[in-house]
Amino acid sequence: MFEPQCPLCGNPVMSISLCSQCSGWLKTEPQNEHPWLASSYLFTDSAKLLLHSIKYQRHFERVKLLRTLLPSSLPLALDTKTVLIPVPLSPLRFFERGFNQSEWLATELGKKLNLKVETRALLKKGETKAQSTLSREDRKNNLVGAFEWNAKRPAPERVCIVDDVLTTGSTLEACRECLYKARVKEVFGWTLFKATTSVFDGRKNIQSSSSATIGEFPIDWYS
Repeated sequence: MFEPQCPLCGNPVMSISLCSQCSGWLKTEPQNEHPWLASSYLFTDSAKLLLHSIKYQRHFERVKLLRTLLPSSLPLALDTKTVLIPVPLSPLRFFERGFNQSEWLATELGKKLNLKVETRALLKKGETKAQSTLSREDRKNNLVGAFEWNAKRPAPERVCIVDDVLTTGSTLEACRECLYKARVKEVFGWTLFKATTSVFDGRKNIQSSSSATIGEFPIDWYS
């Protein structure tokens, strides 16, 4: 029988959670240069390791650690009429990952804040290159016309787009343009994390469990 361990460093903990040392990065709330965007935490190396293990290595059991990070309010949400809409994945990308972390965040945030969540209103038209592999300028061009509004759904007046990480803002901006075309009157965005620098190394750091480690052990050791 194994004692509970911090999924980032392997230190013993009382329950399945981050240890006090690894949870230190949770305390900083970054400021975004875009007035319509808000983020809750900085995307530090520890945060990246945790999120990437969920997104790319299917450690879905660790998603419960993100639930404790959800805010008790959204700074840009004016009232309970705000509808939460996650950044969608294409069907192929969803099949590859088996999970849309943005949809999970929106669903859990909606429960916590008592806000409506629409998961089938904003759609991804097709495949685009992974944003994590592109430069800042290429990220912007990569998503032009990539999203569409589901014509079967009425457009709400106020929407909060939900995503996991804000890097350049290109994804959220492309979603916002689509929502405005659908006649949504007010759009703002929220992400759990905000990248501290223009880092575009994304997946290449976590392509295999042999190269990605938590503490002294490969990520898969904790499965």
